[in-house]
Amino acid sequence: MGQFTAPAPPPYGIQAPIQQINEYPLWGTEVALALYFTEVAGMLMAIIGALELTGKYPSMAKKGAPTVFVSTILAFAFFAYDLGRPLAATSSPIEALINFSHSWMARGIIFVSGLLLFSLLYMLSIFLKLPQKLARSARITFAVLGMLFGIFSTTYSGFEFAATTGIPFWNNAGIPLLFLAGGVFVGSGISYILAFVTKGDEGIMARRLMAKLLAFSGIAELASWFLFLATVNFIYVFDEIAYDYLLSQSTFYIDLILSTLAVLISGGGTLAFSFRMMPISKEVSKSLGEIKPADLPTAVKYAVLVAAIFAIVAAYLTRADILFAGQYAYQVAPMTPFQIVSNQPIPVGSFGWRG
Repeated sequence: MGQFTAPAPPPYGIQAPIQQINEYPLWGTEVALALYFTEVAGMLMAIIGALELTGKYPSMAKKGAPTVFVSTILAFAFFAYDLGRPLAATSSPIEALINFSHSWMARGIIFVSGLLLFSLLYMLSIFLKLPQKLARSARITFAVLGMLFGIFSTTYSGFEFAATTGIPFWNNAGIPLLFLAGGVFVGSGISYILAFVTKGDEGIMARRLMAKLLAFSGIAELASWFLFLATVNFIYVFDEIAYDYLLSQSTFYIDLILSTLAVLISGGGTLAFSFRMMPISKEVSKSLGEIKPADLPTAVKYAVLVAAIFAIVAAYLTRADILFAGQYAYQVAPMTPFQIVSNQPIPVGSFGWRG
């Protein structure tokens, strides 16, 4: 893919002395994967937590909790791999607390650390044999805390990008919304896959619910993309270069195509199924007794599974495209008269962790 094979920047351009002093480190594929697994863990925890509050989806919780925890571990692993000196990051929570008031990166460390902690506690509350009342209280408590930290973990990187004035293409208020929508998109896709392998009435209800959520979140993803593109500020030459670079990448179009197909498949399938289900009056319902929920038709069920896979891939491409386009533009853009020293980027590898 083009974004991973971008040509090396020429020696001219924005290589200002302050940049050379800071040894401005570029974020690569490892960071893109770290951000991706952060959104996977965050929004999947939010969805599983919401299902937990209903008390109707115990099997989904048993499948989802380990998935959230493993995804969070993967996010930390990719961050640590990118830093070069991962052992130096052990003191990161303390340094993050010190910088919490003014740094989105510091806030992100706290949010993701909290997600790791509460996803672990939530998983333990599910699998450990505790007294029934205590187990239920623990699951609700850790589910709610996990939901909060999951949502914050998903969105913090969007706010971090939006606050990066040194890379104007990222300095866009549409990015947090785009990352949130992408998080719900991938979270609903993974949740549908978990529901797909869940048996019984719980699996039926979960599949129908996640198929709808997949369609609506996909619409939000596409709308957020267009909002972001419409609000690019071309007063900065960096933005124009990043915009042109983004539109030249095949991954950008693959992202949009996969997202569109996911919306059409999941939305069309659930809509067609809804029309097939005739409403039943209360009198008929009483005479029939308890009515079990109707499952999606087999063809629709497998089609939405494909749509869920599309969503999982598209969500990664969204973050990767934004990440690489902004950095590529800053490498090759000539000096602009609107740039001032305070606009110079600070090292992205925070707290001097890099080796």
